Amino acid sequence: MQNILPGSIFDGRLTSMISETASPTSAFVIAVLIAISAQMIAGRLRFPPILLWLIGGMALGPYGLHLLNVESIEPALHTLVELGLAIILFEGGLNLNLKALREHGWVVGRLVMFGPLLTTLIGGAAAHYIANLEWPMALLFGALVSVGGPTVIMPIVREMRLGRTLNHILTGEAMLIDVIGAILAIVMLQVALTPDMPLGHIVQAIFIKAAVGASIGLAGGRLVVWLLSSPWVRDFELRTVMTLASAWGFFLLADHISSQAGLLAMLMMGATLQRMELPDIQRLRHFKGSLSMLLISVLFVLLAANLNLDIVQIYLYQGLLIFVILALFARPLVAAASTLGSKLGMHETAYLAGMAPRGVVAAAITSLFALILQEQGQGQAEMLTALVYIIIIASVLCYSLLAGPLKTMLKIDGGDDRSVLIIGGGQIGAEIGRALGEDREVRFLDLNAEVITNLQRSGYEAVRGNALDPLYMEIVHAEEIGAALVMTGSSDHNLLIARLCRDDFHIPEVYIALQEGDEEKHASLIHQLQLERLFAKPYKFTYWNDQAYRKRLIYETRRIEPDSMLIGQRMADVRIPHGVQPIAIIRDGKTCIPHDNVRFQAGDEIKMLMRPERVQDGQPLILPPASDKSSATIRVQA
Repeated sequence: MQNILPGSIFDGRLTSMISETASPTSAFVIAVLIAISAQMIAGRLRFPPILLWLIGGMALGPYGLHLLNVESIEPALHTLVELGLAIILFEGGLNLNLKALREHGWVVGRLVMFGPLLTTLIGGAAAHYIANLEWPMALLFGALVSVGGPTVIMPIVREMRLGRTLNHILTGEAMLIDVIGAILAIVMLQVALTPDMPLGHIVQAIFIKAAVGASIGLAGGRLVVWLLSSPWVRDFELRTVMTLASAWGFFLLADHISSQAGLLAMLMMGATLQRMELPDIQRLRHFKGSLSMLLISVLFVLLAANLNLDIVQIYLYQGLLIFVILALFARPLVAAASTLGSKLGMHETAYLAGMAPRGVVAAAITSLFALILQEQGQGQAEMLTALVYIIIIASVLCYSLLAGPLKTMLKIDGGDDRSVLIIGGGQIGAEIGRALGEDREVRFLDLNAEVITNLQRSGYEAVRGNALDPLYMEIVHAEEIGAALVMTGSSDHNLLIARLCRDDFHIPEVYIALQEGDEEKHASLIHQLQLERLFAKPYKFTYWNDQAYRKRLIYETRRIEPDSMLIGQRMADVRIPHGVQPIAIIRDGKTCIPHDNVRFQAGDEIKMLMRPERVQDGQPLILPPASDKSSATIRVQA
């Protein structure tokens, strides 16, 4: 009988395990697990996940522990990168804030024109003289590092609360510069492959790609809107899949007409789609947002795993030196040229100069081009890839760590403290919004389609969606809001939404409506999240909305006179009858939100909704605490 040693059994099993993990399926699943784990950790640490994707991919890839065998899917990596980029840019177009872009179009337009051009020239010269890249490859490098990073800048903007102007400029630039920089990189790739290309051909190539991408994206967006509005596509699952298939189809068509023109076509198609009045545009955004997040994270892990760390180590010093030149010379020059003559102050321009991270689009395009260059026998392809990744890693670390100190040093104002987001509330939420809207910007997020439609017709910014889904909070731009009023019919839901407002969107003031007895039940969580109870009384959602829909409520305004015993009293301590609902307090000409810790002052005007039959003529509407002997009341305003 043949002797079988235990060691040989172990070696056989180990070999079997390694061969199993070397399969394309195993590599893809491991990449997904790394990507999602990194996303969860980054969310907990409040750090851009891109760095963890890079670390995870490099640590587990062929040049690390070799648990992620990315070489097994290398033949399909080109296709995966292209299709992933298409969806990422399409989703970017869907979420592009066109209204804000129009407001700051002059600055954003110059950023996306001057930025790629100056970065290509300065970055290319630095790469040529510092890293000895050939001129065509050096200019390609400059074009690649001119591409922005919306996946990095968005968490920074949300965390820092930079104010509306800087917020819109940075996000608008990040969305658009990806496409402009990508088109420029495509042209430079052709220059690198055919160095003798005349200047006239370069300009012609840029024009053709822009024209093809824009026209096909516009036509494709309109065709998809027509299909979604027709009786042919009613089922939601079919609508989302059809939109995805159409996006890939038009991407392929634009690329077939002019190589790489599909990138611009995707952005244009998404932007066209969001301008049309589709009833379920938010649900489409939700689907595309989830798919885009998965593709971004998995692509980054796979691309990082495919990176040659030996080459990165060799060119680390040169790459860091080039990054310093880009950060301290190229970006400030771009910011100064773009904001000249604008309303931005010196401090805002300086902050803009200090924010230029690179992200997944730069990495994906670089990896895609490296494959093409290697196929053409270009010997500096790996050096190019290593230098771009060094710039990406350095920019993520630098800009993420400097965002907070730079904001403090430059004294950049945060979001609009007078803006209000009303979440839920139905018809009562709409009435409160109108009362607060006299001197505030008010936005609405609600699941009630009828209420949202009426508010939109009245000119308010109102979105139909579930506030427990962060995507809808992003759509309504909650990161700009100064105060949130959370008033759905469930105290538990209100607390979950309030936590999202605090932890993810850093809204300074959050007020929640609570049902009878829920304040004591959730006292510790309310204290932990530093919330305020709205209305200073239990909120009976069903009752008040029913009365509002039946049009049984009337407005009443009362003033606190100088001799009232209510002066100095906390709103939580006074007595408010059952049929009376305070909705706003006017103090010194400004609207205030009614909550537990408001202390009444002489001259305060209290706006209320009330059931007239519930309150007798002459009956006080707000009374001092029961312990007070005085029956002083607030008298009707003259």
